[in-house]
Amino acid sequence: MVGSHVPIPHDPVERIRALRVLREVYRRGKKPSLEVTYRTVNGSTCGPYYVARWRRDSRHKRGRTLYLGKPENKSVRFVEWLVSLDREEVLELARQLMRNLRSVLKTLLTEVSDLPYKKARRILARGLALAFDARPAGSPGIRDVLEKLPDRLESFLIRTLGGWPAHYSSYLGKVIHSRRKSLDGKHEIPDVKLELERWKLRHGR
Repeated sequence: MVGSHVPIPHDPVERIRALRVLREVYRRGKKPSLEVTYRTVNGSTCGPYYVARWRRDSRHKRGRTLYLGKPENKSVRFVEWLVSLDREEVLELARQLMRNLRSVLKTLLTEVSDLPYKKARRILARGLALAFDARPAGSPGIRDVLEKLPDRLESFLIRTLGGWPAHYSSYLGKVIHSRRKSLDGKHEIPDVKLELERWKLRHGR
């Protein structure tokens, strides 16, 4: 069992990098590999930089690479620790995080809905970063958050949590976009809850 010794990064940017790694663990059901990369800029080689990487497999046609940055970054140390655990321990931690995110996202909605974009995005980012410490709750996911956030914040949220099939964020983004394009009742306005059920039926979820 994963205990309270989890080396959670304190910096919000580093926490979001770790969050994205665990979200991808949850999506793929497997640990990443931690790999070193280098970049060439104007003929000069820069690095080393670290990435968390998942290779494609029979279940996922595409691999995924998440940038972590320089060796001293806390997200790199977090992933080093993560890959040292057993698979079941890693999946348990990822499941805990997903439960916490539901609660965090629901709470953040009331805090950012009326704020200027830059301030709202900063609060949203910090709130997502705090998700490691949030209390799990059985809230209904991110549908209401995506429906009510301003367009640019919605895009930020989808980029941060995109590909999270437990809550269908990318799919819901398309549904909501379709709803907003409806004019004067001339086009059908999709019911998001109904669309969710249709999506789950089509994908066997």
